[in-house]
Amino acid sequence: MPRQKDIRYLIVMFVVVSGFLTSLLFAQTIKGAYRTTADVSLRSGPGMNYPIVTTLPKGININVVGREGYWLKVESKHGGQQGYVDEQFTQPIGPTEAAAPKTPTSSVAGTYKTVKDVDLRQGPGAKYPVIAKIPSGIRVNVVRAEGDWLRVESKRGAKPGYLEKRSVERWDDHY
Repeated sequence: MPRQKDIRYLIVMFVVVSGFLTSLLFAQTIKGAYRTTADVSLRSGPGMNYPIVTTLPKGININVVGREGYWLKVESKHGGQQGYVDEQFTQPIGPTEAAAPKTPTSSVAGTYKTVKDVDLRQGPGAKYPVIAKIPSGIRVNVVRAEGDWLRVESKRGAKPGYLEKRSVERWDDHY
């Protein structure tokens, strides 16, 4: 008959080995393409006490490369800054969705000009901080719409941001 000490040892070993195997399996499943389910802060480290690098808008695809607790480590495929997002604001996406190219809506994407002085904001809404002021008459490159806000990305490497739709009009080469 096995001794109680031997049984405890076997139980402990079972828990350790099964926990290790589960973590290996889990670690493999968290890497890959995810989508944000809300506007989410990208932080410089895995926790609320780390500074916010930027705000990722709802509905974008992100590349998850690791995990620390409830925080997913995100790396940009385009050379942007890496950081961490709270996993509750993400969901994994299937390989067919992840492989689909990110094509902006043709009816929105393109060159516009500002029709008045406008605040370029960090996210799609007036609650987000202003990151730049753009004077009237300046051309901007719009990549997508999010409600009444347009995502603007610079072709020269400046910080991307958002501005209100009503503050721009389509650029016409005849101006």
